[in-house]
Amino acid sequence: MKLFLIRHPKPDVESGFCYGKLDVPIVSTWQEDAACVRKWLKNRKINNIQSFHSPLSRAAKLALNVYSHSEPIDELVELDFGDWEGQNWSSISQDEIEAWGKDLQFSAPYNGESLEDLRLRIMPKVQKILSKAGENDVVLFAHSGVIKVIVSVLCEWPISECHRINIGYSSITELSIHGESANRYISLDRLGAGDWVE
Repeated sequence: MKLFLIRHPKPDVESGFCYGKLDVPIVSTWQEDAACVRKWLKNRKINNIQSFHSPLSRAAKLALNVYSHSEPIDELVELDFGDWEGQNWSSISQDEIEAWGKDLQFSAPYNGESLEDLRLRIMPKVQKILSKAGENDVVLFAHSGVIKVIVSVLCEWPISECHRINIGYSSITELSIHGESANRYISLDRLGAGDWVE
């Protein structure tokens, strides 16, 4: 089975704008990204694809353009930045940012979700999707934080270090999953790459 994790296109917001759970617009050229993603996936000759997406419009638009049968999954919504949502990062208290940086996995000085909260929200649903997929391949259209946590959990990397993973806009992360859950073997074939333009 293949698992493809696809990040939404670039949001149409000012530089430094903090958005997580906020539903923000995407740039007007997003359909060009969608065409490239669709072509890249088509060239892989994927059969019996199951597609799911975050209900936030920046992910849903891309998902439904690529796969009209894609299903919304609430658990795939991005990390909730609470009090920081809608602010510019430069206007957020440096002390709060530093407090967060000391414990990225468990802290949430912004009164939203921690990365651990995000893991607890998304991974049971992702594991359920994978267990029901059988031999079908799965595509998840989501967000940077969501993809970083999924990759970290499946590859058994520390979630506290997932901020080091670079997930570009409209990028595709590809994993191969072999065996059942108890004896599962996962290989990371591509990580956050946007080199799908062929």
